[in-house]
Amino acid sequence: MKRKLNEFARERMGKLEGDGTFTSFCLEGRMSEMAMGSVDYTMRVKWGDCDAAGISYYAKNFEWFTDARFELFAHYGFPYMETFHHKGISLVCLKAESDYKKMIRPLEEITIKTSISELTRTRMAFTYQIVKSNGELAAEGFTAHAYVNSEGRPLNLKKSFPALWNDLSIAQSEKE
Repeated sequence: MKRKLNEFARERMGKLEGDGTFTSFCLEGRMSEMAMGSVDYTMRVKWGDCDAAGISYYAKNFEWFTDARFELFAHYGFPYMETFHHKGISLVCLKAESDYKKMIRPLEEITIKTSISELTRTRMAFTYQIVKSNGELAAEGFTAHAYVNSEGRPLNLKKSFPALWNDLSIAQSEKE
């Protein structure tokens, strides 16, 4: 299962090195390296998450990715609202993809495994795996985000919020 996510991430965002670092093909044309780490967010699928056929509605994956991303931030001591939103920083989604592998039905327990795959001064990207309780990979995906200010203008996090940039960089390098 890990190999499949690594292949997915490499195909979309860069390449996984043998030492566990991920070399990202940054959207800005630069290369960056970071340690891979993952946070698990477990939930039970609700009937409202499903279509009339009783299968999870495809767009719910992106909602679950958001919930898992918020969990990742909180896990590392960066609750999204306090760390970003209340400071006038938004992470706007530039690209989102999900590859569907297995059906998910109501009341199934799933775990969304989330990792930061890119952290630059202007962007952040994440990879996700949705895993069923029996260990089957149900879906995998990624999202790429840009930092923008309260007026919707792109911002350089390192320049505009140096303490936050420093904290995020340290947390990212210390994962695992």
